[in-house]
Amino acid sequence: MKVTLTMLGLDNAGKTATVRVIKGENPEDVFPNVGFSAVGLKKGQVDLSIFDLGGTESFRDIWRHYFPESHGVIFVVDSSDVQRMQETRKVLAKVLGHPRVAGKPVLLLANKQDVNGALCEDDIIDRLSLEETVTLNKCYCQIVPCSAVKKVGKKAIKSGLDWLLKTVARDYDVISERVQKDTEEQREKEAVEMRERVERVRLIREERENREREEAEQEGRTTETEDEGNMANLFKPTGDINSEMGDKQKTNSELQITKTDADSCPEKKWKFWQWKKNRVGPLSSVSAKTPRRLMSGFKLFRRNAVAPL
Repeated sequence: MKVTLTMLGLDNAGKTATVRVIKGENPEDVFPNVGFSAVGLKKGQVDLSIFDLGGTESFRDIWRHYFPESHGVIFVVDSSDVQRMQETRKVLAKVLGHPRVAGKPVLLLANKQDVNGALCEDDIIDRLSLEETVTLNKCYCQIVPCSAVKKVGKKAIKSGLDWLLKTVARDYDVISERVQKDTEEQREKEAVEMRERVERVRLIREERENREREEAEQEGRTTETEDEGNMANLFKPTGDINSEMGDKQKTNSELQITKTDADSCPEKKWKFWQWKKNRVGPLSSVSAKTPRRLMSGFKLFRRNAVAPL
């Protein structure tokens, strides 16, 4: 007979230590399981598989993927963590109310009974609303106070496991048929979700590629337009270029006052004389051979200098 069990509970409840007790190993110095681990062992005529699932809030959504294959559930409670009993109650009610779990046998292990201040069996039943929850979901349930690190507590865990396996064996045909049906439906559902996910990824990739292609085409057209404009300037008609050059020469000729213009008109002649008189010549190197030129320039500067106000 092959039986698969799922071990659940909040983080730090003692699930991994409980699995070690079932395997006959030392449960002390156990690191918390933040993910998933599978354990296989032989219990008499039973080929037993146990899924030890992490209990952190972020991992609890993964639990439902293991419900279809489970013949029963082991739910571990930290009896000493009174402040989280309300959270434990909500999580337990959600698990037992799941369509893949409702109606299957449940073993509730009230772990850490060796810790001072741990709740007794009756208090745990009351705080978890256990009777109402199991009755509503039609689950066979057994609560077992235990301690994974104490000898007496280890015997209690093994005793509770024996009860769970016997309960599963009693209705094994019905539970196995349900497990097979639920597993097939779950696989079909996951296959559909996988195809939908692949299709979404394909559409996203195709949309991104189309957008990149359109952006590349737009950039190419803009560059081509600019190049055409530059080439048009290179091949401008010669007449237009000559006209522009003529306009520039005409403007320059209007701004210049030449000696010929000055000779043809007395007024222009006077203006040319004033320009010639006040112009500044280019700088040149001064040598010791030209003292008179420097002196004449200095006299001219003094003659034309303006007295300060």
